[in-house]
Amino acid sequence: MPSPKLLLYSAIIFLFGLFLYSGVLTIGIPSLIYPLLLSNDSTFLFIIIILVLYLAYRPSGWIGVLSSFSTTLVIFSILLSSIWRRAESSTFILGGLLPVSDAQDYYESALRLLEGYPFLEIASWRPLAHGVLATLLGITGQNLQVTLAIFALITAISCFYFTREIRRTHGTFIAVLSLTIIILYYRFYIGRIMTENLGLALGTVGTALLWRGATNQKINLSLLGIFLLTLALNTRAGAFLILPALIGWGTLFFRGESRFSSKFFLGGVSVVLLGFIINSIVFKVTAAPDALSNGNFAYTVYGLAVGGMWDSVLLDYPELLNLNSEERQDKIYLLAWKAFRDNPLILGGSLLKAWKIFIWDNFIFSYLLSPLLNGILKLLSLVALFNFYQQRNSAIASLMLWVAVGVLISVPFVPPWDALIRPYAATIPFFSLFPALGLSFIAHQFKLNFFLKTPSDKTYSLGLCIFAIALASLTLLGPITTKLLSQAAQFSEIPCSAATEALYFRNSPGSNLNFLADATLKQTNIPNIRLSDFRAAASSIHPYYQKIAEELTQVNPNTTYIQKINLKNGQMFGLIINSEQLTQKQGIIAVCAIKKTSVRRQIMNKTYFDLYVSSH
Repeated sequence: MPSPKLLLYSAIIFLFGLFLYSGVLTIGIPSLIYPLLLSNDSTFLFIIIILVLYLAYRPSGWIGVLSSFSTTLVIFSILLSSIWRRAESSTFILGGLLPVSDAQDYYESALRLLEGYPFLEIASWRPLAHGVLATLLGITGQNLQVTLAIFALITAISCFYFTREIRRTHGTFIAVLSLTIIILYYRFYIGRIMTENLGLALGTVGTALLWRGATNQKINLSLLGIFLLTLALNTRAGAFLILPALIGWGTLFFRGESRFSSKFFLGGVSVVLLGFIINSIVFKVTAAPDALSNGNFAYTVYGLAVGGMWDSVLLDYPELLNLNSEERQDKIYLLAWKAFRDNPLILGGSLLKAWKIFIWDNFIFSYLLSPLLNGILKLLSLVALFNFYQQRNSAIASLMLWVAVGVLISVPFVPPWDALIRPYAATIPFFSLFPALGLSFIAHQFKLNFFLKTPSDKTYSLGLCIFAIALASLTLLGPITTKLLSQAAQFSEIPCSAATEALYFRNSPGSNLNFLADATLKQTNIPNIRLSDFRAAASSIHPYYQKIAEELTQVNPNTTYIQKINLKNGQMFGLIINSEQLTQKQGIIAVCAIKKTSVRRQIMNKTYFDLYVSSH
């Protein structure tokens, strides 16, 4: 057990790291860094991050903990700050802050939960992530910026614990190589309302616990790791078959003199079931009445059966959208079965295509944006697999072999062409370990001691376990508590003319975009945006939102864009309003507004939301 003195040091280190993290987000970063972060080839960025992290994680003792923790948080804050300073607009984000596409559904559902409404159907598929989003929004007073900063902070702390565990057994360089790979994956999701945030955090902590359990031969830690990974995969659906693979690994690895470990087998099955039960509980508390948990899997099955994508069934049978969720799912499975009977070879071709893309194409490390790095890391991963087979009776080698089997079997059910690398968020930490351990093997063979230096300071699992349990508790208790405490808003209705509609919403800091003239604002810092910065980035917005972007590029200075739910009906809307009309910084506001345009998703025959302009 750590001493009281060490616990005091830990508290000081946490507060210092949090101070630096908040400072970077508040002050921002120099614009000179942007070209490095936005380069089409991340090779140089990869090298820079590794060097910085190596220097931070190299020292031992409390100085090393301070430098490594603080540096990890600062790197994550730089990534988030760059989005806020550039007012980034892309597939899932508008103006560096507000969500679009699926992310907008998730945000809308979280706001609905806070006001006593259930989730929308799409958000109901993944209730854990959006339940935690609603919880954090509730805690922060619906401050979206602070909520996104907390998500990034949780992921940063998860990565810190993960890296310390790898450093303990394989040295500093191997550990920071893994962390760098994770960071370059996460940079595409940080600051966005996506399930990858919580999925990656839970998966990273789960991997760290499994690592500690395997290397120290602790069954309980390994089971806790599997439990966290189960939550991670329910948060961001992905390579689910890694779970039975991990149970198989532990059942054999912890068998001792017996044929297998019945304790681990029963414990493993129990924690996996517990993870799914937690997902079911949160689903029942938060989901839309006719929604189904993981309700989009049927779409994937049909896509595999016909050699298409997840949305192929809606293109082939658009009338399915007229059915409720359960009827639609049953019908899709029947259509998939019919397609398979008509031509079973198509399904076989889809499976082979999925494995081919995953293994041979530049897929696993595609987020690095560097063909050179992709090739090197794939080669190192093959070296690692070769070594794992040779050392298959050892703790780490056996664990990684079972992980590889679980992921490969899962690949056809998470086809690479549907959502690219996104569904593998929970297992990205494992992906990062393959090339790192391949490098470790080569370093051992050629006695390259620089890569193998292992710290002498002792590390404890208490902090990791406390953080893991706290994160799991937030995932379960947060959404339930939020639902129990939520209630319909009370407000007085206002009269509006026949040409306008009444909108009622909660105005909250850090959740709107304020457009200002370039002359009045030296640099964009969300929520305040220079009009020129927004116009420069708006062309990269999701195609469905081009009309919204066009409207916003034409607004005058001192205009605010709001994206909230109408408290009267729970539906999201966009509102362009003169900033001076927002006399209240917080609380419920009512305005009369004219409908300008709508955002529609054709494939789902769905209106995302309507855009209004204030009539005053």
